[in-house]
Amino acid sequence: AGEFIYVASESTGFTTFFGFAPTLTSVSALSINGDDAIELFLNGAVVDVFGEIDTDGTGEPWEHLDGWAYRNDGTGPDGSTFVLDSWSFSGPNALDDETTNAAAETPFPIGTYNP
Repeated sequence: AGEFIYVASESTGFTTFFGFAPTLTSVSALSINGDDAIELFLNGAVVDVFGEIDTDGTGEPWEHLDGWAYRNDGTGPDGSTFVLDSWSFSGPNALDDETTNAAAETPFPIGTYNP
């Protein structure tokens, strides 16, 4: 508890953008593009969900293509129900043409979540 885990599809680009290495790299774990739902499992059971399962999120309020979504303080996990109000979003294309998170107009809020 109290730690953050950063998962990336590769290490070099992540490290260049964020200024630190990811905790874990896995190409197969991250086949998302900002309009996909994500389920978090623990011991085979869904403990949290982001987005509407089996729904293309394009145009949905939770779309974050080329941007980010971040859980709001004091929320979650929400089990198998997606709660839109538990999240903040950059909006689509917020990180287009950005070279580092620190210099981004709408940076990803690193390590700020407080349960």
